[in-house]
Amino acid sequence: MTDIPPGLVWLASYPKSGNTWMRVLLANLLSGADRPADINNLSEPETLVSRWRFADDMLVDPDMLDRDELDALRPLHCDFVAQDRRQAFFCKTHDRFWRHAGEPTLGTAARRALYIVRDPRDVAVSLSHHASLSIDAAIAQMIDPRAHSAGSLLLPYVVGDWGAHVAGWSLQRVVPTKVVRYEAMHGDTPATLRGIIDFLGGHASDADIRRAVDHSRFEELQRQEARKGFRESRPGQARFFRSGRVGGWRDVLTRAQAGVLERHFAAVMADHGYRIDA
Repeated sequence: MTDIPPGLVWLASYPKSGNTWMRVLLANLLSGADRPADINNLSEPETLVSRWRFADDMLVDPDMLDRDELDALRPLHCDFVAQDRRQAFFCKTHDRFWRHAGEPTLGTAARRALYIVRDPRDVAVSLSHHASLSIDAAIAQMIDPRAHSAGSLLLPYVVGDWGAHVAGWSLQRVVPTKVVRYEAMHGDTPATLRGIIDFLGGHASDADIRRAVDHSRFEELQRQEARKGFRESRPGQARFFRSGRVGGWRDVLTRAQAGVLERHFAAVMADHGYRIDA
């Protein structure tokens, strides 16, 4: 039986980097069930970016706060939630790590973090499909340090540009963090999952891991989405689980489009093993 120590664990990533797949893997691992986990029941009620959760925990309506007040309270909220976890609590986030220099956006009390990084050229392709943007618009968003996100049910939060997002999470020393390459997840999922469990100080048998990986295959996610939809899809989005390919950007991006990302993020890409061909 799989066992993970209690506490808050961030599942952090720039959008469209494999965060949802990681959540599915962990859900299948922890459930120990003989059938795949429901993709529409991945603990969204526990997310810490929802307006209702913030209001319930902090006893203040976020709509009554200006942006600076909200930003100041979010670390306190996260630390409040983290201090009283009796089970492992995996929480998805696309927030950048630093709010200002020396001020973590999400507080300091999380036990661990998993940061998923993906080739930004593949992220651009996936983001364009997910957000119904042109490739050029997706790239423009990825190089914008002011990029942010919000929705009617979510608190506003800053994503920033891809390079600062990756560097912020991977270089900080506030929360013990394991950087997981999407390409490694794709190439050897069982070994990647084993490394994650070890980092978290947990235990899982090889059979548990094999079952979780089998239940989390991309074909299974696509099958569930085709049958009953996916609650996190955007309105009008044809498919959330579209391709998941590694290196698919080579068939989509022009040399100029890839070059924009490579010029902006060359150092961070090199740090994480992403080769620039020209």
